[in-house]
Amino acid sequence: MTDTDVQDEPTATAQVARPRRLRRWVLRGLGTIGVLLLLLVALFWWAGGFTIIARSQAPSTPFDAVKPPPAPDYAKANSWLALPGRNGLERSTAPGTVPIKEADAPADVFFIHPTTYKVNGPWNAPFDASDKDAPLNPPVLLGQVSAFNGCCLMYAPRYRQATLGGLKDFKAIELAYGDVARAFRHYLEHRNKGRPFIIASHSQGTAHAIKLLQEEVLGKPLQSRLVAAYLIGGYVPDTFGEVGLPICDNARQTRCVVSYNASQAGRTGAHMITKGKIYWWKGARTTNGQSNALCVNPLNWSQKDAAPASTNGGSLPFPAAPFGTTAKALPALARNLTGAECRDGLLEVDVPWSAPSGFTDLLSWVYGSYHLNEYGLFYDALRRNAVERVSAWKVANPTTDQAKR
Repeated sequence: MTDTDVQDEPTATAQVARPRRLRRWVLRGLGTIGVLLLLLVALFWWAGGFTIIARSQAPSTPFDAVKPPPAPDYAKANSWLALPGRNGLERSTAPGTVPIKEADAPADVFFIHPTTYKVNGPWNAPFDASDKDAPLNPPVLLGQVSAFNGCCLMYAPRYRQATLGGLKDFKAIELAYGDVARAFRHYLEHRNKGRPFIIASHSQGTAHAIKLLQEEVLGKPLQSRLVAAYLIGGYVPDTFGEVGLPICDNARQTRCVVSYNASQAGRTGAHMITKGKIYWWKGARTTNGQSNALCVNPLNWSQKDAAPASTNGGSLPFPAAPFGTTAKALPALARNLTGAECRDGLLEVDVPWSAPSGFTDLLSWVYGSYHLNEYGLFYDALRRNAVERVSAWKVANPTTDQAKR
């Protein structure tokens, strides 16, 4: 062994050791990053769940000990979130579509909005709560009510909605429903003028729509003018036919009901919306004897079979501020975002990680529920279908339609 060999030996050993140390450092670094990511996910999960649960806590003061907010007067324009003649946000359209001229609209939609009020404390919100206190008012107009501007004059009453905590009490729900029922009667007496109409709703609004249909429409002459009911984002019994309203089974069926609750495939957190809920059934509010939640797939308008993403003509991202107050251009719809399949009372979807912004939120991350954007995910399908069902109603009722005009 030469001096050179002796000098080279430790150098060669060091050269072998360095890659090993580098690999250990990399593995340790990746492990640390992984732990941090898990901690962040856990924190996000906890914070999100805590926020949702906190907002859902019932008020500390009993309902009967609180004076309710003043009631809306539906003869006044400020009692309506959407009303014809305003050119409001509900007249907004995505590229490639236009709203029907109000003078040419062959039908109406009576839309019952979801819980938009976010202030903790009261059982029922003021009907005229500002957009600051009810920040979902503009997104509801842009992302939900606007889906009907291809066919209809749009009416959406403001009402003393039960707060998230208030939804735990029959009395708060009944106060809210009383406003909705008065608004509907006012609409029929002063604005409808014998026209066909759609009843549409979301979330809390769907709970009120279930009762409104049973109390004010089904079994009455008025039912002949019902085009369809889109009762989305809430528990709707799949036995609705028992009270006189069949379940829609194709795209042109009329006098029928559609409902679904969107959930990430393989996850069941959205069952919190469909199981154990208070609802009106055959003359009373109940939580007992619930049948399965109704699910009609908005991509094939059936309870059966999966529909691939290729059948989804366009999804609207959840509306983002600034909103404005008048009709404007909506973002371009995302084509083929997700397919859908009804399974165990939920509408399973698969929104990819690569989806544009506006299609995931706290509920979808924490619970797998796409509750906030259930209209948006199937925006094109809903918009086209409302036009198609109104057309089908007109074809089936030419005499009634001509008499209306």
